[in-house]
Amino acid sequence: MSESKSRLHFDLCRILEGMAPAAGEFHASVLALFRGDDFSSSEILLTKRSQTVVTHVGQVAFPGGRIEVEDRFDPVRTAIREANEETGIPRSCIRPAGFMPQVPTVTSGFFVIPVLAALDPGIQSESIALIPDPNEVERAAWVPVSALRASRREEPFSVKGREIQLPVFSWEEERVWGLTALIFDSILRRYDSLKS
Repeated sequence: MSESKSRLHFDLCRILEGMAPAAGEFHASVLALFRGDDFSSSEILLTKRSQTVVTHVGQVAFPGGRIEVEDRFDPVRTAIREANEETGIPRSCIRPAGFMPQVPTVTSGFFVIPVLAALDPGIQSESIALIPDPNEVERAAWVPVSALRASRREEPFSVKGREIQLPVFSWEEERVWGLTALIFDSILRRYDSLKS
């Protein structure tokens, strides 16, 4: 593994450094999977949920889902399993850096743990085809972090009777909002704080 190829994993580990580890109950985890040489020039994997799923129909999201017995209550196993099921990325190609503190969802009351990972730098990432499971995912794509960052804006949302401004991003014609936007925004803010 070359020095430049390992830089992305190092950047992700630095983002996680000093964050409180996830503790207590969690119901699901999501995978913020990056590929590239370093964080600022990397791409992140996003999916658009299918029209046939029960929740979050048609929304842009990180791969992820509920914990299952086979995961042994490990958020990293859950996130990697779900990413494999939803996008076809082989589990062996994913290099976890760690996970962020759990995030409560407003709509379901779930606690979700975001897992940060990099695609194995020893593998030609272009050779790994994204094969969305049509039962869960309409499409999946690698999106430049810089393009998402440039699209950031805030929009008003009503949360528990209060109107608050929350981050929103754009991926082509898609709107990235809700938990996915909050997690991505948190990753960006943490990365930016390390540069200053």
